Amino acid sequence: MAEKEEKKGPTDYSTLVLLLSLIVLILYYLFMKPVLDTGIMGNIEKFSKYSRQKYIMMIVLFCILFMLHMIGNVLNFQAMCGGSISDNIGKVFVSTFVPWLLIFGLLMLVLIIFPGFKGAFSNVIGYYTVYRGANEILVKILGNGSIDTQIKESDAKPEDKTTLEKASDAVLKLVGNTSIMINQITPENFTEMWNMMKPIMKPDMRGSQGDKYKEELLKLAIRRDNIGEFCWYLYTTLLLTIVVKTMLMKQKCVTSLTALKQKTAEYDEKETKDNEQKKKDDSVVYKG
Repeated sequence: MAEKEEKKGPTDYSTLVLLLSLIVLILYYLFMKPVLDTGIMGNIEKFSKYSRQKYIMMIVLFCILFMLHMIGNVLNFQAMCGGSISDNIGKVFVSTFVPWLLIFGLLMLVLIIFPGFKGAFSNVIGYYTVYRGANEILVKILGNGSIDTQIKESDAKPEDKTTLEKASDAVLKLVGNTSIMINQITPENFTEMWNMMKPIMKPDMRGSQGDKYKEELLKLAIRRDNIGEFCWYLYTTLLLTIVVKTMLMKQKCVTSLTALKQKTAEYDEKETKDNEQKKKDDSVVYKG
């Protein structure tokens, strides 16, 4: 009797593409994204150059991720419909590029204009990765509750005392819960937050001696911010994989005349072999 051939479903490259996307995102934050430091933040020209490099790298990241998913979708569609890459690439390109541009491109734009949206992930996942180090730095640089007494006993002008007291009150309310303080510090408002903390810093931390801790705190703020951004990118990539895959499954297969003839020939050849095998099976005589 003829051996039954096991039918295998079309190969799905989605898992591989997602894994490669994860690797690309990790490499982006390790090597591709420009590094911000206090020296750059204090120089308008350097900061402008940093911003340009950051936006260029974001475009590069978009292109790499799009190409990865484009290749994976072409292979998936080809495995489902057959034919050559040239037969399928048109439909796959439209079904891949439009969602990626509208969803992933819009996400990048939103995170640039409204960086606070990163807090959905950075305030939770990002916080737990930096809170220990950030808390140690805050404890080292900040003074104690007796700062109000020192302000009142100082020879400063009444207006200056009032300003210092307000700053002290605002910051100390936050310092009561360091998680709130840590989650309030972002790369965008870092300079403003640092200046706000200065009135209640230890005296020796207000000058150059505090620059070391300022740099370390900025690195932690950037790390927390990057984790929030990374989670958004990864989540959106997963969403797009599902959306595009669903769209492609609804697409009609494109079959050229050459591919149709090839499929017909393959079917006829299979039918011929099956008929020949059936004749052989029927001709077998069983002896009792």
